[in-house]
Formats: sequence, structure tokens, C-alpha cells
Amino acid sequence: MLVFHSAYTFEYLRKFGMEVFVQSRDAEEFFETVLTVSPLATLQYDPHDPRLISAPEFFQLDERNIILEGRLGRFHVLQRMKILNFIVAQISLVLTLYKHGKLRDVELIRAEDARLNGIYGYFFSRILQKPLVIGVWGNPGRLRKLTGKPNMPRLFPSKRIEELVEKFLLRRASIVLAQNSENMNYALEAGVDPAKTRITPLGVGIDKAHFLPLDERQDVSGDLRRWSISKEFVLVCISRLEALKMVDHAIRSCQVLDESHIPFKLILIGDGRERESLEHLAKELGLQNQIIFAGNRSQEWISGILARANLNIAPLCGRALLEASLAGCPAVSYNVDWHDEIVQSGITGELITNLDFRAMGETIQTLLENEDTRLRMSVNMRKLAFELADPAKIAREQVKIYQELIG
Repeated sequence: MLVFHSAYTFEYLRKFGMEVFVQSRDAEEFFETVLTVSPLATLQYDPHDPRLISAPEFFQLDERNIILEGRLGRFHVLQRMKILNFIVAQISLVLTLYKHGKLRDVELIRAEDARLNGIYGYFFSRILQKPLVIGVWGNPGRLRKLTGKPNMPRLFPSKRIEELVEKFLLRRASIVLAQNSENMNYALEAGVDPAKTRITPLGVGIDKAHFLPLDERQDVSGDLRRWSISKEFVLVCISRLEALKMVDHAIRSCQVLDESHIPFKLILIGDGRERESLEHLAKELGLQNQIIFAGNRSQEWISGILARANLNIAPLCGRALLEASLAGCPAVSYNVDWHDEIVQSGITGELITNLDFRAMGETIQTLLENEDTRLRMSVNMRKLAFELADPAKIAREQVKIYQELIG
């Protein structure tokens, strides 16, 4: 299988134990080999990394999974001509695939979005005459409406052009995958034949550490002591620190707790381009001592901290919401995307009107002041999460889809 994706570099996957993110696309080992291509891997590199401008590079993730990472630029002599260097780098990626990618053995092509990865997937599916699977992991239309910009502004000059490209690609896929009905609605509205759609929940891509009993998870007491957390309520927010994820709303919601003199610490797990501005916001609101920027962490560490958390604040989350739910963390989240499939108000947490961070804070306060309600929600949340995220069941459904396409 040939896969095109944009999430996580090989280095990140190794450092934070996220190999399952790639391996889960063929969890039952249906294919002999899976080649995963990241056309723009260097977007996630340090700005001073010498590999930003270089040849595409192969990495061996395990005996079955190979990763090929593309670059933003190919030659240093073209540094000042960024667009030309980008085009040359992408041509180099395609030529590398043709020369070393063993394309004759490819039976199926999978693209993890209907933008750049979809363009690559469609191109190779036509050249190789193989079925194309496109994933819709989120709702691109809703995100464009929220930000007022294309989801890939460097590639698409306008929202309209990006939307037209998505519709073109989705309508030509053999199968369109989504993790929930809300995301799939976007594909259906784009004109995809319902018979060509399949919903595959996230569970198969979740690290095994999140399925452990709470008392068998990694001990994080040392970190809690270092952050001077003893009797304070522990809140978590797991997210990339990017504007569209609205992590600033999680911080702003905590103003309510501070005003009511409720002892708490909010642990932000993740990193991104907005970190500096979020640190400034916390200081501006006088919350710098209550907001902890934990950065990127291993899955084992995250599962351990979730076992100690009282509540999960989720303005806009994907897999992180499920990971926290598997630990029995009641969630206070905006009523967007797929949240209502696992956050059931009064049962597993509370849904809040989108963008109303003041109401989010007031709801968090109410739950922190009502331990019985919080504990009941915790039991309900963990039970529901395990029902939704049965990895073996999801993997079997995945194989059925592949068998349907290639026999």
C-alpha cells in the first residue's frame, strides 16, 4: 500500500512513541509492505535544520513500514527562489518514488486528506491504475469558516480553490473514510456517493498505553511535585498549539476558576507555533503560575498524567479527546466536530456552545465543585470510550474495506 500523509515526521514518531499512528493504517497486516510518503515533512522541522533543503529521505519504521519524507526545497542555490525550489523538491520526490518506491507492487493508494496528499494520491492512482482511498479526518469546511482562510494557505490562494480541489478529489475516490458522521457529512455535501463512504473510528490508531488500567500507567508523580501540584485540581488540554485548535479558549476559561479562588493547574500537552503567544496570554491574565506548558510528551507519559487528571478541557480535539476519555476524564468541550459522539452532557461531560469560553469556565467550576457528579461521569466516560475504540473490531472492518477494493 502507498500512503500519503502530512502528520508527524519519522523523528517525532520515534521520539514520542507514535509508531502506531502509521502502523494502524494496516493493523491486521493485510499488505506485505506499506510505504508512507510525507511530501512536506520539513514543515515540522526546526527552521535551522540543514535537512530543510535536501534530497528526499527514506526511513525504516519497522520490518513492514517504510517512510519517505519530502522537502520544501531541493537545492541551496535556489534558496532565494522558494517557489521554484519547492517545485523542484516535489519533482525530486516523485522521481525518488518512481526509482526506489517499488511501485509495481502497490495494490492500493491511500491519501490522508483531499488536499496535497489527495493530489498525490489521485496522480499515482491514475498512473498505476489502482484504487484510491481518501481520508477526511476533520471537517475542512467548518475550519475554513472558523478561520476565514484556506486550510493550506501556502498551497491554495483562496478558500474557493481549495474547496473545489477537495470536491474534485473526493468525488473520484474509490472509498472515502471518516472517523465520524460529522466529518463524513462534509464528504457527502461535496457530492460523494454514500455507497463509497465508510466510517472508521479512531481506536485502531491509539497507543496501547491508553488502554491500560489506571493503576498500571506510567508514574508521573515526580512531574507533579516539580510543578508544585499536591491538592490542586488537575485539568488537562491535549492539543497542537495552533490557532485553529483554540487552546487560548482553554486558558481563558480558567479565568473563572481564578476569580473564584479555586485551586487548579491546567497542563497543556503539545507544542506548536502559538506557544509563545499562549504563554504571553497566560501571563497577561495573571495565570502564569497555574498554566503549565508541558510540551510534546510520550504516549506513556500522557496516559499517566491522564490517570491523575480531574477534567479534560477540549475546545477542538480529535484523537486526544478519545485518549483522555479512555482514562475516564470527563470532558468539557465545545459542541463541534465529533465531540457529541463521546461527550454527552450530564453523562460523560458537558458540551458548551462553540466559542463561549466564559460558559466553559463556569461549567468547569461547577464540575470541580461536585465530586459525585464528576466521578459518575468518569465511570461513564471510560465505559463509552472502550465501546467506541475497540481496536480489534476496527482493524477487522479496515481489512474488509481493503478486501472490497482489491479482492
